[in-house]
Amino acid sequence: MKSEKVTFNYLREPTSTDRMQMTDAVEYLRRGMTTMGWLTPSKNSRYSYCGMYKFVKYFLLSCAMYLPIGLSITYITEFSTFTPGELFTSLQAGINSPGAFMKAVLAALNAWRFLAVKEQLANISRRWIKDEEQLAVHRTAKLCNLAYLLFLGSYVSFGSLTVLTAVLRGQTPWRIYNPVFDWRANTLYFYIATGFEILFMGSGIMYNQVNDSYPLIFAIIIRSNVNLLNNRVQNLRTDPNRSEEQNYEDLKECIVDHKQILDICDTLRPFFSATIFIQFLLVGLLFGLTMINIMFFANLTTDCDVLAFSIFNSNWLDATPRYKSTLRHFLHNAQKNITFTAGSIFPICLNTNISVAKLAFSVVTFVKQMNIVEKLNGE
Repeated sequence: MKSEKVTFNYLREPTSTDRMQMTDAVEYLRRGMTTMGWLTPSKNSRYSYCGMYKFVKYFLLSCAMYLPIGLSITYITEFSTFTPGELFTSLQAGINSPGAFMKAVLAALNAWRFLAVKEQLANISRRWIKDEEQLAVHRTAKLCNLAYLLFLGSYVSFGSLTVLTAVLRGQTPWRIYNPVFDWRANTLYFYIATGFEILFMGSGIMYNQVNDSYPLIFAIIIRSNVNLLNNRVQNLRTDPNRSEEQNYEDLKECIVDHKQILDICDTLRPFFSATIFIQFLLVGLLFGLTMINIMFFANLTTDCDVLAFSIFNSNWLDATPRYKSTLRHFLHNAQKNITFTAGSIFPICLNTNISVAKLAFSVVTFVKQMNIVEKLNGE
């Protein structure tokens, strides 16, 4: 129970004497980056002993670097052994793996930005001294740490489920090329090869998890600081007991706070620009592959048709009348397509996706034509 309190200490509720600061909002992110070897651990940490974090840093980078190479060799040497569904599922990892490596390199090279921003957050956090401001800061810190843990849980779950389902099918999870251990040779080699794949793909998954949670966490932090500043600006010159000189000093402090927020954005902007650019490219490719797999190769309608043909072509000509009658009933039911609907209204299929996309563009066009946005903004 004690270790649980320590582990999730940064998800605690605020009290009258215990309030987290803005720097606490990036605590779990800092731990993740330290585990990856991007940040230097404290001198008192066992992780820093004999430069262990440096070994982990370069070892994980080597694993992530081999990942796209191993997958590429697999596609070349074993292309004919893939089913369409397996190929498109594997290609998603194949496309994502070089992106994970590139983002990991960028994160390692820009780790100093994280330390610089953390110092800037410490400076601006001292400005929020009112009780409601401190409560807002605490909620922001808790939300950011919770977001990181949700990212971590989803990414680990994805990797674990992929490994589990592959092992149950008697295959390695991603079929990464292994020149030493042929997983088809025997059971021992199968588990060794699976272990290597977990290591290679695990490095890519953890890199993506840390990098993908990074922008969201800092977006929450920046937005929270802007909202706090906005509330302070709204209260300018509302206290009749303050003189004009004091009101002027309050205004100057708000300007300083705004400058600090902009400095944080300027520090993060180069790193975000590069990583999000890579992410946009990968998302487009991955979404396209996923839709192709779902619409054309993981098609339930096609599967139902194949089942009906198999029933009709089965060995039933010399069967008993009862057998034939039951088979006709089976064939009739098998010809009914298995469909899923959204809200029991719309079928989940390619045509519905196209219709939704058209509807989205139609709504945007309608809003622009009617000047609804300008009217809502009071312009």
